[in-house]
Amino acid sequence: MAKGILLVLSNATETGNEEEFNRWYNEVHAPEIVQRGAAVSFRRFKSSGVPLGKGIPEPGQEYACVYEIEAETVEDVEAIAQRLEQTKDQSQGVSPDMDLTSVRASFMVPVTS
Repeated sequence: MAKGILLVLSNATETGNEEEFNRWYNEVHAPEIVQRGAAVSFRRFKSSGVPLGKGIPEPGQEYACVYEIEAETVEDVEAIAQRLEQTKDQSQGVSPDMDLTSVRASFMVPVTS
């Protein structure tokens, strides 16, 4: 059972094809991350545009992808990052419709008390 997440925030390019960006992300990129053994599943989201509250800005990225990962510790995350590095030749590349300057990502592990 997955215990951590990889959170990736991103945008389509302003001049690109947003529909193609979403097709590529849903059908190529995210499944590839799972196939490469870095995650067990994923879900994608689009910002609603509704702020959480007054004075709490939304991030600048319109899209989020939440990957479930088998990680409880930093060492587990390091192993996943290494797996991604070792399998980078299996990548089908990045869509020209993805704004790489907008990408923000974080491996997150559970908080235990």
